[in-house]
Amino acid sequence: MSAPTVPRPKQAGTPKTPAPPPPVSADDAAKAKKSIAKLDEVLAMVTKALLTLGGGALIFTCVNVTLFGISHQIPWYIAWMLDPLASLALITVLYVDGVLAEHGGDYKPGGWPFLLRWTAGLSTWVMNCWTSLYPDGHFHFVPQKPDAGGILLHSVAPALLILLAEAATGYRKYATRRRGELTAIIARFESAKIAEREAAEKRAREKAEREEAAKREEAEREAAAKRSREEREAAQREREENARLENERRQAEIEAERQRLALTERTAEIEATRRKTEAEIEDRRRREQWELEQAERDREAARQAEIVKAEAQAEALRKEAEAQAEALRKEAEAAAEAERIKAEAEARALEEAEKLKRQRALERAAAKARGTSESAVARASISSGRASESGAALSAVPALTASENGGRIPREVREKQRDEAERYIAKCSLSGIAPDLERLGNQYGKGETWVGDRVRAAKRRLAEEDGFEESVIADALDVFEDDDSDSAGAA
Repeated sequence: MSAPTVPRPKQAGTPKTPAPPPPVSADDAAKAKKSIAKLDEVLAMVTKALLTLGGGALIFTCVNVTLFGISHQIPWYIAWMLDPLASLALITVLYVDGVLAEHGGDYKPGGWPFLLRWTAGLSTWVMNCWTSLYPDGHFHFVPQKPDAGGILLHSVAPALLILLAEAATGYRKYATRRRGELTAIIARFESAKIAEREAAEKRAREKAEREEAAKREEAEREAAAKRSREEREAAQREREENARLENERRQAEIEAERQRLALTERTAEIEATRRKTEAEIEDRRRREQWELEQAERDREAARQAEIVKAEAQAEALRKEAEAQAEALRKEAEAAAEAERIKAEAEARALEEAEKLKRQRALERAAAKARGTSESAVARASISSGRASESGAALSAVPALTASENGGRIPREVREKQRDEAERYIAKCSLSGIAPDLERLGNQYGKGETWVGDRVRAAKRRLAEEDGFEESVIADALDVFEDDDSDSAGAA
C-alpha cells in the first residue's frame, strides 16, 4: 500500500501557477467565429455611420460657415473652403482615434489629438452658430439676445458627429477586447486540434515504427533461420563432396597402383629385350669392327706402297721443277733489274727536265718582276688583266680593283681577291722576290691586317695544301708564255 501524499508547503515568493484554460469545444469555436464576424459587421456599420454623419454635417454646416465668411469680407470662392477644412480635420482625428483604439486596446489619445478634436469641433460649431449667438452682430462675452432655436438647430449636427465619434471609440475598444477573447478561444481550439492531430500522427508513427520494428525482427529471424538452414545445407554438401572426393582419391590410388605394377612388368620385359638386343648389337659391332680393322690394315698396306712409289716419282719431278724454276727466276731477275735501271734513268731525266723547266720559269719570273721599264709594267698589267678574266694565270702584281661605289663587296668577289693575293705572295716567295705589300693593300683597298692574314695564309697553303705550289708555278708559266707570244706578235 502506497504512503499518503503529503502536500508540500508553498515557498514564499513563489509565483502562483495560473490554472490551465478550460477546453474549447468545436461549438464554442464556431460561435466565436460567428461573434467575430458580427463584431466586424458592427464596426463596419459604425464606421459607415460616422463617415455618413460627418459628410452630412459637413454639407449642412458648410452653407452657414460660407455665409459667415462672406459677411466678413471673404470672397465666396474662398469662404466655402473654411468649413470643409475644419470638418475634415475633426472627422480625421475622430476616425483615427477610433481605428487606433480598435487595433490596440491600451491606446489612449494624448493632448494634441484632444486639442485638435475640440478645436476643430468648437470652431465649426461657433462659426455655424455665430448669427444665432449674436443676432445684432456685436460680440459680447455673454450673448445678449441669442436665438435659442438657431443655436439648437446649428448645434445638432456637430454635437452628433462628436458624440458618435466618442461612442465609436468605446465601441471599437470593446469590440477589440472581445475579438481578442474570441480569437484566443479559436486559437485554443485550433491548438487543441493541432495537438490532437499531432498526437494522432505521433501515435500513428509509433504504431508504424512498432510494426516496422516487428517486421524487421521477423525479417531478421527469417534471415537468421535461412542462414542457419543454408549453413547446414552447405555443411552437408561439403561433407558429401569430401566423401566423394575421398572415394575418387582412393579409386585413383588403386588405379595408379595397378598401372604402376603393369608398368613395372612392362619395364622389366623391355629391359630384358633391350639387354638382349644390346648384346646382339655389341657382337655384331665387334665383328664389323674386326672386319673394318682388317680391311683398313689391308688398305693401309696398299696405300703405304703407293705412297712410297709416289714419293719417289714426286721427288724426281720436284728436282726437275726446281731446276727449271731456278733458271726462270734468274732470267726474270735479270730482266726486272734491267727494266728498273731503265725506269730510274727515265725518271731522273724527267725530273731533271722538270726542275730545269721550273728553274727557268722562276728565273724568267724573277727577271720580269725586277724589270723597271714602263712597257714591261704595262705589259704585265695587261697580261694580268687577261689572266683574271680567264681565271687561269696570275701576274707579278694583280690588276684587280675593289668596289668603287663603297658598297658591300659580294662574298665570291672577296674570296677571289683573297685567293689572287695569296697566289701573288706565293709566286713572289717561290721566285725569291719580296712582295710589295703596301701596293697589294692599296690595290684591294685593304689594311695591314688583311695583308698580313694573306701572307700567313699563302705560307700555310704552300706548306699544307696539296697542289697549291704546282698551281702557282703553272699560272706563272702560262703568264710568261702568253707574254712571249704577245711580244712575238707585237714584233
